[in-house]
Amino acid sequence: MRPYYDDPYTTEFKANVTECISREDGFAALLDNSYFYPTSGGQEHDIGFIGQEEVADVIEEEGRVLHIVTRKIPIGEAECRIDRKRRVGNMQQHTGQHMLSAAFDSLFGIETVSSRLGEYIGSIDLSRQPTEAEISQAVEAVNMVIRENRPITVHYAEPGDVGSFHLRKPPKVDGTVRIIDVKDFDMSACGGTHCTHTSEIGVVLTGNVEKVKGALTRIEFFCGERAIRRYYEMFRSAHESSRLISAGIDDLPVAVQKIKTQIQERDSRIKDLSGKILESICERAVQRVEGTDESLVVVDLSSEIENTEDMRFVGSCVSKRTKKSFAFHRTEGNISYMNLNLAFEESLATSVMSALRSELGVKGGGRGGYFSITFEASEKEKVVEFVRSKVGNG
Repeated sequence: MRPYYDDPYTTEFKANVTECISREDGFAALLDNSYFYPTSGGQEHDIGFIGQEEVADVIEEEGRVLHIVTRKIPIGEAECRIDRKRRVGNMQQHTGQHMLSAAFDSLFGIETVSSRLGEYIGSIDLSRQPTEAEISQAVEAVNMVIRENRPITVHYAEPGDVGSFHLRKPPKVDGTVRIIDVKDFDMSACGGTHCTHTSEIGVVLTGNVEKVKGALTRIEFFCGERAIRRYYEMFRSAHESSRLISAGIDDLPVAVQKIKTQIQERDSRIKDLSGKILESICERAVQRVEGTDESLVVVDLSSEIENTEDMRFVGSCVSKRTKKSFAFHRTEGNISYMNLNLAFEESLATSVMSALRSELGVKGGGRGGYFSITFEASEKEKVVEFVRSKVGNG
């Protein structure tokens, strides 16, 4: 039996270091009586000190609790200290998770499929997506039980006696089952550290809600000190946002919606103007291509086109209005982007494209004699001359 099962609030104790094993990640100290909780059941491990050596991790291997430290600890008695704030935070978070899962189950028949208890944020995966009203009702039910300061009792049941306990879910372990009993609210098999009364949790708040896999919905939650920390983080964020847009915190949703509408209207106008600008560039590009006797018209659009998508649009537009070969290009950093129109028989155009890939290492492709390619900017002249020679021969 591990002492933290029945005494979760003890965070300072004396114990004998019975062994200290060298490992790749440092040393693993073994104690004859340890209150340190190892990572298990979705709950984070404790941290603290054995003597003057910091315990960075606690793990369980082959039934033994290993305390991971940097330096070897002498065999013998040592003063041990667990980080109390982290331990209590984990207890609040774990007990709060039991109660939140119980609320969704008892009120709406929504099962908790899995849970995670991180250093700050916890989450539960539910069998279906609850409505906002259901989430609010579940949280309200949990916090009411917290205010009632109900006792949380630990029971130990042998396999033949487990059926006499009304467990929310069947136990996953064999042998003696440890049961956490939140009076008249939840009864679950669990090996984690828990509060002894519901009021010790403080408060439970929920956070983001998202679909994760199939019908599963993940809900973040925060308990106790972590819930208070989350509240102040969100308040500061809301306060700063309200200052930036000159609106009261309570008016933020309306103010943000107004800004969103204005941005959408502006984006729509910009899109219309951009379309007209691209049409104008297309007209000039057609005139440039048609107004010369060059076998391959090469045009640098870097100063007129801001992105490759717009350049592809211009290239495609011009290719439909001319029977001449052209190469429109722009450079972005060390990469050149080119739209290549080869105005001769398709199979020959395809062979030119194949040669560009094999001989000059360009990337890209296309069909019908029209290609979009990329290559190192330093290779631009070589690519142009290569295509020019093929067009001339063609």
